[in-house]
Amino acid sequence: MITFSGVYKYYDSVAVLNNVSFNIEKGELAFITGPSGAGKTTLLKLIFGSEVPDEGQIKVGDFELSKIRHSKIPLLRRIVTFVFQDFRLRQDLTVFENVALPLKVAGEKEIKQRVLDALKDVSLRHKADSIVKTLSGGEQQRVAIARAIITNPQIILADEPTGNLDPESSQEIMSLFKRINTRGCTVVIATHSPEFFRNTPYKVLTLKEGKITT
Repeated sequence: MITFSGVYKYYDSVAVLNNVSFNIEKGELAFITGPSGAGKTTLLKLIFGSEVPDEGQIKVGDFELSKIRHSKIPLLRRIVTFVFQDFRLRQDLTVFENVALPLKVAGEKEIKQRVLDALKDVSLRHKADSIVKTLSGGEQQRVAIARAIITNPQIILADEPTGNLDPESSQEIMSLFKRINTRGCTVVIATHSPEFFRNTPYKVLTLKEGKITT
């Protein structure tokens, strides 16, 4: 599903990713860990197609990202979605309106039930008409996850999704990602918090100074 082969990514003359190779199978839940500045976010951006490798090959599904044309990026985004640490929600819109946005952009016509079903998945159906800025951090992250799953993606990427949350909310969010994964969705989570993957069966890729160390 996701394959990196000898990938290098430079910012100026610094190799943020240095000869990185790994494989994540379809339906896996994988954690990308390592200290700040190790290259975790850059790695996710490469999978998402918002950055391109300077050397090496990246394959995501049927897409070869080292050769992908800009016009094909929207097709990639149909199978890959991104959950950000800072939520990236429209604070002035309702929960329903935020979750519906990807469907409206795609020109979908049957929106209401799909949005309500996604909100039910994240236990926020009762907040559908609430303005996002009135929600807690944990609730906003759940809205962001609902927005990510609304298009039934094959892959969900999450960049430090619990970084701004308290411990209880963090556990809830991780449990939600694990539940989504059990449905067959490939989930890749960047985190510096080992408590989420320690003593678990999930794949763990550790980055240090741009290199995979495990």
